[in-house]
Amino acid sequence: MEQRLVELTPDDGEPRTRALARDLAQRFIGRCIFTWYLLDRGLAQPFLPPNLRPDLSIMFVNPESAFQLFDWLRSTFNGDLFPMDDPGAEREHLTPAHLSYLRDFIEGRSLIPERHGQGRLFRFRFNAIPVDLVSSIYQQFARSSAAEEAASQGLHYTPVELVHLTLDPVFEALPEKARIIDPACGSGAFLVEAFRRLVWRASGGKPASRKLVREILYNQLFGIDINRSALGITAFSLYLAALELDEEPVCDVKDLKFDHLIGETLFEADSLAEPLPDALLTQPFEAVVGNPPWTFVGQRGASPKRAKGDLGTARPRRSPDQAFLSLAAKLAGEAGRIGMIMKATPFFSKDVHAVESKKALLKRLAPTALINLSYLRREELFPDALGPALLFFSRCALAPDPTRVLVGSIPWTPDFRRTGVFHVGPGEIRSVPLDRVLAIPTFLKAATFGTVRDGWLIEKLERGFPTLGSVLEALGRSETDHRGQGFQVQGDSNEPPEHYFRLRVVTPDAFTAFRVNENALPHFNHKTLHRPRREGIFLGPLLLCSKVGNSSGAERGRYSAAVYEGDVLYTQNFYGVSFRNVDPAYAHALSGILNSSITAFQFAFGGPTWGLERPTVEPHDLLSLRVPSLRTVSRSQLDALVRAERAAAAAPEDADRLAQLDQAVFELYDLENEERVVATDSVDRARYLIFENRKERIGLVQPPAPEDLRAYARQVTHTVNAYLRARGERHLEAIVYQKRLKQVDWSSGVPGVTAVRFVMEPGGPSAEATVRDGDPTELDALAAMLRGQFESDVPPYLNERRQLRLYGDGDLFILKPTEARYWTRTAGLNDADVILADHWLRRLDVATDA
Repeated sequence: MEQRLVELTPDDGEPRTRALARDLAQRFIGRCIFTWYLLDRGLAQPFLPPNLRPDLSIMFVNPESAFQLFDWLRSTFNGDLFPMDDPGAEREHLTPAHLSYLRDFIEGRSLIPERHGQGRLFRFRFNAIPVDLVSSIYQQFARSSAAEEAASQGLHYTPVELVHLTLDPVFEALPEKARIIDPACGSGAFLVEAFRRLVWRASGGKPASRKLVREILYNQLFGIDINRSALGITAFSLYLAALELDEEPVCDVKDLKFDHLIGETLFEADSLAEPLPDALLTQPFEAVVGNPPWTFVGQRGASPKRAKGDLGTARPRRSPDQAFLSLAAKLAGEAGRIGMIMKATPFFSKDVHAVESKKALLKRLAPTALINLSYLRREELFPDALGPALLFFSRCALAPDPTRVLVGSIPWTPDFRRTGVFHVGPGEIRSVPLDRVLAIPTFLKAATFGTVRDGWLIEKLERGFPTLGSVLEALGRSETDHRGQGFQVQGDSNEPPEHYFRLRVVTPDAFTAFRVNENALPHFNHKTLHRPRREGIFLGPLLLCSKVGNSSGAERGRYSAAVYEGDVLYTQNFYGVSFRNVDPAYAHALSGILNSSITAFQFAFGGPTWGLERPTVEPHDLLSLRVPSLRTVSRSQLDALVRAERAAAAAPEDADRLAQLDQAVFELYDLENEERVVATDSVDRARYLIFENRKERIGLVQPPAPEDLRAYARQVTHTVNAYLRARGERHLEAIVYQKRLKQVDWSSGVPGVTAVRFVMEPGGPSAEATVRDGDPTELDALAAMLRGQFESDVPPYLNERRQLRLYGDGDLFILKPTEARYWTRTAGLNDADVILADHWLRRLDVATDA
């Protein structure tokens, strides 16, 4: 409809003409829809002037009637709703052709020319359509009007389900008189939903009076935005919400009139560069909410110089949304709550400014909670954005302990794109010590994307091992002479060195893990280069490291590196290290480490990009890997690793050889058995961060294979029995069932339920864990006991993923979703930790001793 009306204005090539045509088209459509809303809800009929019949099609029959309607709307409501800045331009542009399209829209006829005015089966009825739909139309207007500025001004639609998810923790036990502000309010989605919640709370669930609704509207809701059109949408949406929430009958036309909001509670301002209006500084706000822009927001003037430890100046590079968190801290004072949707990347970045900003924010705003949404970034979480999102909460009931941080991720599910329902449960959320998050920058990602055990292993690596960069320096491989990125073609036109033409080139298409086939490499044939590189980095033997995580790995989920014995060129898609005049065993040892599961683990659960943006490995990410100091390891360990690397290189498709390589690498890291389990499992988990497509990720929600279920059960019993072995009186055995307690039904959003039983038996633990197959009928009594217990009263935008531990006198049932990701050996380690934390074993021992 909008485009049809715009096209009626002749295009003279002037951008201002097109912009005016679009602005006026939106005004005409907006007035049409709002009048339609008033008529369908019976609000307008008693107050229409005699010359306006209560028939929308007749109101738009000619320009004279249409402008009579516009005059009535403007006089009845206020200027925030229906401004007429240029009545002459409106009269000039509103032609019979415009009105014809509007009547077709009203009467349900198709606006597509090929359909020749074919009618819709059902006419729009705004007494049944939620007011949110009307607001969303206006939000679309705001985005189309500022199409070129949308990215820079943050005009991105926030789905209402995400608004609810953000506001829920903020509103828990929030005072009913709380003042709420959105410092980048856009089209007002957060303020409208906050408005509804405040009214519901103040009215105690009873019908709300007009006085109550208006008091909340005028005194408790505030917003700032750089875009005045967006403020108009916010005002309009709040007015519509007020009409909907007001349950008193409209007896007088004055009941439809509102006070101005723009300039009173909604302010046009560049909140990051300009002084805030005085009205916003009189007292702190009880809550600051919103979805600030993640890209450049049109700030005027230079940003303040960063000062270490200063929340006001600490900020990551190219991430203005964190500046809004600093503003939120100022607006919230010492006690106000914060709930905002943020770009996730800066929180997991290793960049010094990002780390400093994160530390300052987490200390200043403690207690905090960070809920990662990046698993959903390709599932249309935002209709017009792919960036990874994170929910940031401060001082909410969700996380009451200022010495800890609540972290976790909303998992990927195959039904999210269709339903918009977030699946969340206790298995995805965990509390971690704030001091660890502050001390180890990579710990936050491990705990958020993985488990507590992942966090422990990342911490061990960070504290106990040097970086790859420092190890290379110790081997005499300097950044100036022996290593660097390959040549770049596009850009400036520089003549390549003559000797380049005698060499072959390693390209992404020809690259494979461990070794590169020389016969598959093309000869160098570029006439010009943007950036030729120094000769030393191309001298063999070479260690070539891929800049992306992709299918070139020996196994999906593994990173890939290769040794090339001779001289060879390589493109900027690789980081190379020359081992000319150095023991070549070091190149093979590093190849073994980089192709091993411990490197996949570090990139997946400590790296700043995998699972967040493209699965790239930039040089600084590669060089920050933690690796053993090759100068100090024993020669026997080094030789064992080189042999394992050569064996894997000879048959990289052989899973047993890859496992043997992993074990040789683990020996260098001196990993405990449980740590080896975490590292080994990480390859399969990393593949879902590298390959974000639906075809790949469906593996996350497949039912666990029988052997995987048994491996999980063995890991739980082995870990618990290690605790029991000291007394030698009892041991744990496991019973697995091939029958599911509840079947999978993704059409209804049901992941299914699988049960594993653990039984305490007399006698000390044996070396091998005992896992038996159970009689499926044993689950019938459990199913009968739990029948109806899986139903819970949760909002429609949430699906609660329960994970239950049911303790009996001498046994324990663990119930979790029937999805492979919940039944890994790493999950078994963490479940065993939880069992021990429950003190179940201690209670049994006490009862027996008595």
